[in-house]
Amino acid sequence: MERASDLFGAVAADYARHRLTYPASFFAQFAARLHGPRVWDCGCGNGQASLDLAAQGLSVVATDASEQQLAQALPHPQVNYHCASATASGLADASVDGVLVAAAVHWFAGDAFNQEVRRVCKPQAVMAWIGYLPLQLPLPPLQARLDHFYGSTLEPFWPAERQWVDQSYRGLPFPGKEWAFPSNLWIERRWKLEQLMGYLGTWSAVQRSRQSGLNLLPPLQRALARDWPSAGEEPLLVRWPFMGRWGTVI
Repeated sequence: MERASDLFGAVAADYARHRLTYPASFFAQFAARLHGPRVWDCGCGNGQASLDLAAQGLSVVATDASEQQLAQALPHPQVNYHCASATASGLADASVDGVLVAAAVHWFAGDAFNQEVRRVCKPQAVMAWIGYLPLQLPLPPLQARLDHFYGSTLEPFWPAERQWVDQSYRGLPFPGKEWAFPSNLWIERRWKLEQLMGYLGTWSAVQRSRQSGLNLLPPLQRALARDWPSAGEEPLLVRWPFMGRWGTVI
C-alpha cells in the first residue's frame, strides 16, 4: 500500500479547503475527561481537529507524516505542529494527557502505534479515534447516484484500510478500556454541487483513480446536476454520521 502521507500530500491544498471539521460538543466532552491540558493530535493533516482542541484551552502537539499537509495548517499559539509518524512521535515518555486521531487511525492502527500511545501517555490518559460514515443527501435520486459511485465505481480504488472506516473502526485493536461513544452527533453542511465535488476530490479512492489515469468526477457531476435543484446551484443539507471509539489508555 502506498503511504497515506503520499496519497493525501498530493491533494493537501484541496484537503485544507474541503475537508470536514467535527462537532464542537464532542471536543468539550473530550476535554472534560482529561486530567491535564496536553494532547497529542496524531495524524493531524492540516490541523482541523487541532484547532478544535485548542479552542477548548488545551495545549496541542500535532503531528503528521506529510510535510505537504502540515504546510496547509493554520498556526495557533496553543498548537505545535511537527512532522512525525504515528509510531515514532518524538514525544517524551508520559508527556500527554490525551491522544486524538481524527479520520486517520485506519492508516496506522496496530501494535506499534498502541505501543507508542502507551509510551507517551500519562496514567489515566484519554484516547479518542473520531471520524464519520458516508454522507447523506436529502434527495433519493442524488443519494442513489452517490452510493453507486462510492460502492461500485470506486470499489477497485478504495485502499483496504477503508473497511475500518465503514465499520466505525470496529475490529482495530484499541489500547485501553473503552467507553460508550457519544451517539446522535452529526456533521452538517449546506453545500452547492460544486462544493460537494470539491470534497469528493479529496477521497483516497478518487486520488488513486487519478493516479491510474482516470478522471471519474466529471461524469458524476453531470449526473448529479440533472437531479440537483437549479442544476447544482441550490445549497442542500449534507450530513455525515459522526462516529468513533474512545476510552482510558491502559
